[in-house]
Amino acid sequence: MKQNPFNQTKISFAIGVILLMAMPSWSQNVKLEIEQKPLPELPNSISGTETVQSRMKKFIREQGLEDLRTNQKDENGRMVLIDTATAPIAASPSDPEFVNARIIAFKQALLNAKSQCAQFQKTVVATNAIMTTTLPSSERAQADAEQLKREGMTQEGATKVAQALNVDLKGKGNIPQVIQTAALYGEKILNNKMSEEIRKKGLDPNKPIDEQVAKTIAESGSIKDTVSTLAASRCTGLKVIASFEQNPSTGQGSVGIVTVWSEMLHGVADAIVTNNWILIPKGLPGNKISEHIPDNELTLLTMYGTQIVRDEKGDYVLLAYAQAQPRTINQQSVESAYKAARLQGYGLIRSFLGESIVTNGDMLMAQDSTVFTDASTRYQNKSSFTEKVEAVGEALAIAGVTMVHDWEALHPATNGKVVGVVMQWRVDSAKMASVLASMNKASGAKIAEATRASNPVGGGATSTPLGTGSPASKSNKSEAYQGQGKASRDF
Repeated sequence: MKQNPFNQTKISFAIGVILLMAMPSWSQNVKLEIEQKPLPELPNSISGTETVQSRMKKFIREQGLEDLRTNQKDENGRMVLIDTATAPIAASPSDPEFVNARIIAFKQALLNAKSQCAQFQKTVVATNAIMTTTLPSSERAQADAEQLKREGMTQEGATKVAQALNVDLKGKGNIPQVIQTAALYGEKILNNKMSEEIRKKGLDPNKPIDEQVAKTIAESGSIKDTVSTLAASRCTGLKVIASFEQNPSTGQGSVGIVTVWSEMLHGVADAIVTNNWILIPKGLPGNKISEHIPDNELTLLTMYGTQIVRDEKGDYVLLAYAQAQPRTINQQSVESAYKAARLQGYGLIRSFLGESIVTNGDMLMAQDSTVFTDASTRYQNKSSFTEKVEAVGEALAIAGVTMVHDWEALHPATNGKVVGVVMQWRVDSAKMASVLASMNKASGAKIAEATRASNPVGGGATSTPLGTGSPASKSNKSEAYQGQGKASRDF
């Protein structure tokens, strides 16, 4: 019997709707919880013909991120930055060091992304500093608190931070714990310097300042350098949400990454190393760790680095993606490659923590100095900054790092085997207290020495970096992770 075409159409439409509903869509509610969406499966992330730039543009378009990338704020008024970055692969697929060259390229792409973030943050920081001075002093704390809450901080934390930012601190040893993170204390330094420059002009910094006058002050040399330093400190927590690779038949290959940054990702990164959790709401249950890790080996081939995720209990976890290439096809060589990947993953977690500690330490040590450098350039001139982060990372005796996934795949450009692992570190209260105690007792001196030795600011204050004996790093039970504030999925 002949089927009615109209009925066929209805059946096809119904099947299509069912399939569409059954498919997990990474872009669903993307503006509400973009930082916590499981990474998308990208089985065709490696290409020999299509450029990484075109692949990234397509990804952003298909995932519904174009408007967010353009507007740089979600519907709740939170700043959410979507960006892309690329880097060349120095070795050809025929080179035995090809896999290592890819890893170096992914590292460089991430540094480039952070540099772009720091450049953008300069405008944000300067604009906020200008707008603050145009308000009466009585309104500044309230305006700051509202902005901090809008960006995701707890109400209690926002109120305390706003108060600390808008009062005079008597002496360098009286830094309130609530602002002992790099970006928050940097904002306090900037506010102080703006007030100094306003006084030099014979004006009262407690009264509203003309916007044009404030702009002129913000453009002065000392303020611009302070803005730059603060801008760079705001970029910790940046997360890679997609990676792509191209290896053309001739010429040099390249990698590209799509990243997301938000105040919440940055805030959690700061909270991890300062144990200052009052600033961050405890998240509602997220995804199981296994759901954060892509199943497809070809997707995992282009994943490298550390990112913050939230598990099904709402607790924060660092996941590190690492890989290595066996020298030969025998099993012993494969096992050696797995070992190298595990060590690499462990190092990635230490570097993630080390970068936040170095950033915080640099800002605190610079509190009395009038000499600032353009810290956003540290990602271009990466040697000294990377060396400092590695020195600090190596000093961290981190317990509780485990492997949660391993994989093997053949790279499409070489048909050679690559092995990889995903390492995790759970940031629960017990382990956090243990790690901070370890930092204080075993690693504090080395961390402080590494930070002081490579700090470009001469004659700074004697405060120690966070996590190395500062008030914010004391590991008693009352300061353990309490997840204060209203639970929120908007992380």
